[in-house]
Amino acid sequence: MTQLPLEARTSPESELAAVVAEALELADAQLVLNKSFTPFVFMLDDEGTIHRGEVPQEIRGTMPPDPVLAVKLTIDLFSGYAENLLAIVAALDPQSGKTEDTLHLWAEHRSGISQLIRVDFTRKKFLKHPTFGEPRTEDQDAHVWTGEAPATAEEWWHEGLSEEAIQDVFKLVGAAVPFAQDQLGKNGVLAPYGITTDLTGELGHHLAYQEADEDGEVDSAESVQMMTEGFRSKKDTLRGTCILADVRLRAEDGGSVDAVRLHIEHAEGLSMLILKPYELDGQSNAVVFGDSAVLPTEARVWSA
Repeated sequence: MTQLPLEARTSPESELAAVVAEALELADAQLVLNKSFTPFVFMLDDEGTIHRGEVPQEIRGTMPPDPVLAVKLTIDLFSGYAENLLAIVAALDPQSGKTEDTLHLWAEHRSGISQLIRVDFTRKKFLKHPTFGEPRTEDQDAHVWTGEAPATAEEWWHEGLSEEAIQDVFKLVGAAVPFAQDQLGKNGVLAPYGITTDLTGELGHHLAYQEADEDGEVDSAESVQMMTEGFRSKKDTLRGTCILADVRLRAEDGGSVDAVRLHIEHAEGLSMLILKPYELDGQSNAVVFGDSAVLPTEARVWSA
């Protein structure tokens, strides 16, 4: 953690610039040590402290090739903390290993500043540090602080939970939604997938392995059941679980819509469903989510 000096906190612009400078300094250090770096996020809290988070290993390989989309997904992983933050900056090097490359940073401040920053750099064999070019900054629509107040119906779930449990849920959702979006965009479908937080708060990623039938298909409901039973058998080592599934919901007009279903449970007694209707763009395969619904549901992992 780093504490910003008072002179760097004279305005939202100066605060965001200071966090971006911290991100570029870390990028430089990682490029020196490793010739590439793990996508990461710097978060500035209300007290002026900068916190750092890294994208889990299991998520890195699922990032889309479009660097702008990838840096947004990177920031999504940590956006659950936004309520307690002043600024957030995500950085990634989407083509690590090449001689010439470009860093992509998404920089956003709660005051309304939102920017995409590109920094060209060159790795030279006999130079210890890479050579950075001048940052190219483009103003963007807000991605984290959109100005939309959370729906009242979604506020019930955190009642009675500790701050640790609430942050566990934010981490689960922050990992689950970008993963679902990426898989739907790549494949058009989402196989059941599990994400957990262990007793230290670390994320784990899980698949249910089963034999395909003669048509090469697997039973999604059976996969969900397998993961549920697996999580139940080791619940004493877990704090939270999330099982994703691609489902169809009945619409008000009598038709049906595709949706991502997140079944989230926590050892402190929470069990809820988050239903996120979605549509796929037929040309770009972009995933567009509709309004989410948050509903209580019967516990299956921490069941009586």
